[in-house]
Amino acid sequence: MNHRNREHSACRHVRLATACVALAVALAGCAVPARQQLGDTASVAMNDATRVGPQLAAFLDNATTGSVATLASTPWGANVSVHARERYFAASGRQCVRLDVTRNVAPASLPSGEVACLVTGSGWYAQRLVTEIIR
Repeated sequence: MNHRNREHSACRHVRLATACVALAVALAGCAVPARQQLGDTASVAMNDATRVGPQLAAFLDNATTGSVATLASTPWGANVSVHARERYFAASGRQCVRLDVTRNVAPASLPSGEVACLVTGSGWYAQRLVTEIIR
């Protein structure tokens, strides 16, 4: 290998190493927990959400998938059945529960795509799922 080819090969290895280091730094930033990157968003109230009352909050604290509660007062009105679906952690780090809500008196139709999330230090807040808003 002549001198010029060795210089070209060395430059290529340096560029490759630099690209690998840059990629590693970028990926390391993605691996940092969301609370450290964004501040403690799990304790900030949810935009456009309604704080739930004590009966619904008690249900949400202990609800498992498939649990149902009939409540006199909710963010969706009086005398509704709240069906707990899956629990999950939102990107904000909040614990959330997907809900289906039905009215027990006429008219029975209510938007079913609801979610309730626990805001640290503030309690449970409910709002319509974003995916339901666009349907």
